[in-house]
Amino acid sequence: MKINYKIILAKDFIRATPTGEMDLEQSKTLISQILEIVNVTADYELLLDVRDAHGSMNHNDLWELILELGKHRSAFRNKIAVLARDDEQFNKAVFLEQCANISGFKISAFDDFEQATNWLQSSDGLEGLWK
Repeated sequence: MKINYKIILAKDFIRATPTGEMDLEQSKTLISQILEIVNVTADYELLLDVRDAHGSMNHNDLWELILELGKHRSAFRNKIAVLARDDEQFNKAVFLEQCANISGFKISAFDDFEQATNWLQSSDGLEGLWK
């Protein structure tokens, strides 16, 4: 069965203050607006591409974004792939992955686009990547 996914780029929802820190409230508002648009059918998995995001995001900011995603849980099917650079950004994406497990939906961190889309299209989780 083919599964559809929507790609959301970091530039579409991450906003920074003039000092380079994340503007958490505006970022949460934007992600809410995006998820409301996506929620037309709620028949999609999500791919958050944050490779081009720069600036300082701390773990608390990431946790707040996960909570915001959780408020709009009906806007997507089950999974969110986070596509990150292979640096400290990837470690933060792994933190998101761990937080999401607590929140009741699946997030997985990737630094490879093809692996991310394969995971989104797999029936359940990571098992399809190892074939």
